[in-house]
Amino acid sequence: MDPSHPWQPADWLNRGGESLSHDPRLAQRLLAQGIQGMPQAAIAWFNLGIALHQQRRIAAAIRAYRHALALPQPPVAEASNNLAQDLLLSGRFAEGWPLYERRLHKASYDHTFFKQISGEAWQGFGDPRPCHRLVLVAEQGFGDTLQFCRLALGLPMETVLFSQPALVSLLQRGTALQRVCSEVSADLLDAGTRWCPLLSLPDRLGLNSGTIPLAGGYLRAEPQRVAHWHRQLQRRAGHRLIALHWQGNPKHEGSLYSRGRSMALQHWLPLAQCPGLELVSIQKGPGSEQLQQYPTLPWVAGQATVSASLDFGDTAAILANCDLLISADSGVVHLAGAMGVPTWVALRWIPEWRWLLEGDNTPWYASVRLFRQPRDGDWASVVQRIARELG
Repeated sequence: MDPSHPWQPADWLNRGGESLSHDPRLAQRLLAQGIQGMPQAAIAWFNLGIALHQQRRIAAAIRAYRHALALPQPPVAEASNNLAQDLLLSGRFAEGWPLYERRLHKASYDHTFFKQISGEAWQGFGDPRPCHRLVLVAEQGFGDTLQFCRLALGLPMETVLFSQPALVSLLQRGTALQRVCSEVSADLLDAGTRWCPLLSLPDRLGLNSGTIPLAGGYLRAEPQRVAHWHRQLQRRAGHRLIALHWQGNPKHEGSLYSRGRSMALQHWLPLAQCPGLELVSIQKGPGSEQLQQYPTLPWVAGQATVSASLDFGDTAAILANCDLLISADSGVVHLAGAMGVPTWVALRWIPEWRWLLEGDNTPWYASVRLFRQPRDGDWASVVQRIARELG
């Protein structure tokens, strides 16, 4: 700071905002200084919430977001979305789900087609409009679709899941969903048809941690594919086969709330010291190139054939042949959890909201076990613990 030109409150706030991505503690101090001079600046309180979230001070972040929303001209969509996620992360579902609905106000969500044909989204069983068919619109990533499609299975009306093309065959063949498609024509949306974003169902149904259905599994790999991959994998007798996945979709890790959940294959090298196991990589797309850097890891004999497949149905069948999946937080975890496959998840210090802030288990999947970072960025401790558990 130049003593001849002392900073004004806006200077503190600007520098605090610039520090959010790399030094949240510094950002908090700078923002707090600026807020003293500009206490009505809603964006400053919003940024303070981000800084506190990144320090795992979730209760304080919730207070900051609430304060931001109470001030004039707040960033409503962004602050509401972050507040909703922190409430859900804290297990406060009754407060979090309604606020999470405001994600739909973001520019990235475009449901114009459905609104033009069928009006506003279905509001739940209290909606006065007739509803003999409900079109559920998948949103966000593969993992979200795999996690929340279960909620369609308990609905009393005819349901259609409008899904990402890559998941259509898997979900149509492997679940009890009535209809799954990647295209919805206007003639399907008749007078008695309503639509609803898939991740709005928890709000519509009043979901809480004690009412999550089908935690034991609701997806089954095709038996013929399971048998096919049993032959292709060429497992060694007397060895455990561990599926390994280390990186999610980079496109879904752009925000401060999602980044840092993926790992590098290098972190998993200690698994090579565990006796009596072999590995099969189910990493596809970005991150799969790392496989070539570590050929000495105990890969299963059929690894090259596995790597050549990009089909979700094949991945499900491969998982059905494995004793365990070990993965960073990604869509593959939801696939395995939906199948009831034993799964160990390496979670960052501040995980995404669906995994809650504490605990080794999750109400979403009975077969999933959580291994959390003890400190921000400390993957070594997570891998060491997993290696010890493997024996």
